[in-house]
Amino acid sequence: PRLIAEEELPGKNLQSRDELRRFVRENAWGHHASCSCPIGPREKNGVVNSKLQVYGTKGLRIVDASVFPKIPGFFIVSSVYMLGEKASDVILADV
Repeated sequence: PRLIAEEELPGKNLQSRDELRRFVRENAWGHHASCSCPIGPREKNGVVNSKLQVYGTKGLRIVDASVFPKIPGFFIVSSVYMLGEKASDVILADV
């Protein structure tokens, strides 16, 4: 029996080399999960604001790789360290 009825991703609508390259560039990632709670405006599906505060809550901030709107590369620990530095700055500024 066939287990896969139809390709789901990238899908039959992407066929050219350029389309497939763009899909991989925008969607592939290594073993580091990220981008599930991105910084950005709510109307563009952002979960946190530029101060890392979660929309619709008080006293909650997210400071991990989930806030990246796009994958910052394959060695994301440097970006996470920078995010921690930013978080300390914005938290201290609010005190």
